[in-house]
Order: sequence, then structure tokens, then C-alpha cells
Amino acid sequence: MDFTVFAQQIANGLVNGMAYVLIATGLTLVFGVLRIVNFAHGEFYMLGAYITYFVGTLFGLDYIAAAAISAVVVAGLGVAANKLIFWPLRRDHEFTILLSSLGLALLIANGGELLFGADPKYVESPFADEVLDIGTVTLTQQRVLVFAAAVVTLIAVYLFIRYSRFGKMMRATAQNPDGAALTGINIGLVHTYTFALACGLAALSGALVGPTVMIFPTIGNWAVLKGFIVVIMGGLGSVTGALFAGLLLGVIESLGGGYISLGFMEAIGYAMIIAVLLWRPNGLFSTARGLR
Repeated sequence: MDFTVFAQQIANGLVNGMAYVLIATGLTLVFGVLRIVNFAHGEFYMLGAYITYFVGTLFGLDYIAAAAISAVVVAGLGVAANKLIFWPLRRDHEFTILLSSLGLALLIANGGELLFGADPKYVESPFADEVLDIGTVTLTQQRVLVFAAAVVTLIAVYLFIRYSRFGKMMRATAQNPDGAALTGINIGLVHTYTFALACGLAALSGALVGPTVMIFPTIGNWAVLKGFIVVIMGGLGSVTGALFAGLLLGVIESLGGGYISLGFMEAIGYAMIIAVLLWRPNGLFSTARGLR
């Protein structure tokens, strides 16, 4: 086995895996705190990529500023989605909420095609064409940025949830919403900011990955599928599980695509889900309820 090729595949897998983790962390937060399975999460990823593209193209802002703006704007759209759809349905059957999220996904995807057009677009970034050599591994600066930004963001999210006052409110709500409300925690505020954080993470992932692929209105389907694969493997509600499962999926996909075939690569995630569900149905790092 050529070590150089192997190391390159591992590096590619880790970068892809960190992008998956950013997507899955938002899904995990929404399920862990709000008990919502959000099928529209991928569409917020798509919006993050498109807003980055249009802010940079129409207003001439640099890539970093456009990505930051897209994360904030999509977080605001997440607040609106929660207020208009998910919060009013919070006491309804879970199946009703699930179908509502699916309807929202279809609405955003078709609205995006109407608004943005069906032609693929490319997010401009000054890091996309610059190459960085790390030992025997060669990566574009954009892919290094994806990994580094994802690591910093996930550390910040962890510290926020673990140590901040609002993070403690989120954990209390995840463990026992009624008990948290009795202690004076504003459950509505927790729902709003949790949804905003999750959508912001999805948008940031879209903005980071956008310069490495072509973007189109239905790219959210790919994103939500990868996110759910990671969440199911890691365990619903487990942020730690999302981290390890995302990296594992990225590395195994990269090795499978490099050494077997690119066509087989897309099937690897589904095969891993089947194996995990047969061996450990609750996921590799599952929690009984709430966030780990």
C-alpha cells in the first residue's frame, strides 16, 4: 500500500467528516433540546451557501465576511421557522412536526429553485485554488479552512453549552422541559435560540463547503442525508457521538472511494447505518434523553 496515497485519503476523509459534523451537530441540538427531527435542516445548509454566493457577488464583500453574514441571516430565518411552525406545534404529535419539517424542506427547496435558478453556481473564495503541502499530504487552503473553522466552531459550541448560563438552560430543557419551566427557565427562548444556533451551524457548513463543490437548490438533500447518517450512527442527542461518527464516516467514505470505487462511496454510509442499527440500535454514543 502506498503510504502517501493512504495519508491523502485519510486527510480528505477528515476534512469531509468535519463538514458532516457541523451539519449533524445542528440536527443533534434540535433533537436533543427540542425533540424535533428536522428534515428541513439541509435546506438551511443550502441557504448558507447561496447567501454567501450572492453577498459576495452582489455586494462585493470578501468571502469571510459573506460567510459570517450568511450564518447570521440563516440563523434569523431559523428563528422565524421556529416561531411560525415548530413552536406552535410543540405539543402536537411528533409525526405532525416531522411532516411539517418535510413540508418546510420542500417549500424552501422549490422556492430556492424559483429564486436562485436551477443552474449550478460556484462560491468564490481566495483559498479555493491555493494549495498547502503538509508533509506528504496536499490540500487546498479552502479544505484546511473547512477543517480548522469546524474545529474552532465545535469547541466554541461545546464551551457554550457546557459553561454558559444559556447553555445550562439548554441542558436543563433537554433533560426535563416541564421541570425547567417550573424553575423559571423561559422555554420559548431556549427553543428559539437553539433553533437559531442549529440553523447557523448548517449555514456555516454550507458557506465553508460551497467553494469546494458546485451548489444548486437541491443540495440540501445531500446535506440532510449525511447529517442523519451521522446522527443515527452517533446516537440521537449525542454531540460527542456526532463528532466521532462524522469523522468515521468521512474517513471510511474517502478510503472506499479511493481504493474501491467512487460509486461505492455513496453506499458506505447506508451500509454503516444498517450495521450500527443491528449491533447497537441506539447509536454508538447514544443518550437516553437530552444532550451528552
